Amino acid sequence: MAFEFKLPDIGEGVVEGELTKWLVQDGQDVAEDTPLFEVLTDKVSAVIPSPRPGKIAKRHFAEGDMVPVGAVVVTIQEAGGAVAAPVAAEAAPVIAVAMAAPVAAPVVAAAANRDPGERVRAAPATRKLARELGVDLFEVPASGDEGRVTQADVQAWAARVAAAPSKSTAPAAAAIARPAPVALPPGQDETREKLKGLRKRIYQRMRQAKDNAAHFTYVDEVDFTAVNALRASLEPFGIKATFLPFVIKAVCLALKKPQFAYLNAAVDDAAGEIVVKHRYHIGVAAATEAGLVVPVIKDADRLPLKGLINEVKRLGEGARTSTLPGDDMAGSTFTITSLGKIGGMFATPIVNYPEVAILGLHKVEKRPVVVDDQIVIRERMYMSCSFDHRLIDGHVGAAFVQAVKDYLENPALLIAELV
Repeated sequence: MAFEFKLPDIGEGVVEGELTKWLVQDGQDVAEDTPLFEVLTDKVSAVIPSPRPGKIAKRHFAEGDMVPVGAVVVTIQEAGGAVAAPVAAEAAPVIAVAMAAPVAAPVVAAAANRDPGERVRAAPATRKLARELGVDLFEVPASGDEGRVTQADVQAWAARVAAAPSKSTAPAAAAIARPAPVALPPGQDETREKLKGLRKRIYQRMRQAKDNAAHFTYVDEVDFTAVNALRASLEPFGIKATFLPFVIKAVCLALKKPQFAYLNAAVDDAAGEIVVKHRYHIGVAAATEAGLVVPVIKDADRLPLKGLINEVKRLGEGARTSTLPGDDMAGSTFTITSLGKIGGMFATPIVNYPEVAILGLHKVEKRPVVVDDQIVIRERMYMSCSFDHRLIDGHVGAAFVQAVKDYLENPALLIAELV
């Protein structure tokens, strides 16, 4: 008989995923746990296995398509059985399958009656659509399960605003309209490829960050001579490290100062709330062949330098080989990005929205500087930090960079953790 396999629920709050790659072909025999396809969401990249043996009868989506949770992705003809009526998807190994509830047609009535400060329940894709259409989610009546606002609700509300604006819809109607995408006419000496996979996710996240966060960048030069001397002193003991673990330790110590609490935070634009984080999960941007990914060191403030050195190595290797589990790629509260040996002088990194700050590291190189009225050679690096100016004032951002700089130029404090 035919088994219709539906996209499992692969993460809390995930309502859809992009099918980035098929790993099987129509007519192919598969065993239980044979990898079927790869799917990418806002939170995780996962390989979905077959829940039972059989033959691939039909693949229902193409690579690059967005697949809702609960939608039939592939039909598997089970061995020795005739084609029968569709059956409900069973639990796939490790990942439980969630059936998608039918979506009722939205009823566009008056603006939603919500209490001040009440959080609007909506998926990330729905929030993105609301921003694009200039819709205030707080006003949109919800038709989804448990009071969730759906994309259909947003579209219906936007249509109503356009047709009959009123006082209750004034904020949405007055929103700044974004220009329509520009279509490029086809040319002769060019090739085209579909925007998909990790590159599509980066494309969307960068646009989201620039649309929402008010960026400003502060740059200073840091003396790494002492840090590099400390690194060299550890090598005889079999400890080899880049300067990155030392920077992570310095960032954690600075973030834990009360005056910098807002730098370890996120902005919930839909609810109008500042979400201050009380744990320190440091994202470390890493370049891979597929594009930029951000592995996360959980509770980095609790790790000694040796633990940070080991985690940086583990996550870096996992990122390069695309073997990191989803939990290692989610949940960052502050991000560090490094151009490594390419370095340049400095760059202006883009905040990893909805975070509010990101630290950019560049090339460490020997430069002549004046120390105690003497020209000496020191190992120096430009360090740039971008902030969301809506939340972080200029003097606060500058003071934070100076605090990180002080720790790095006096690395004994990193070891002693004197705060």
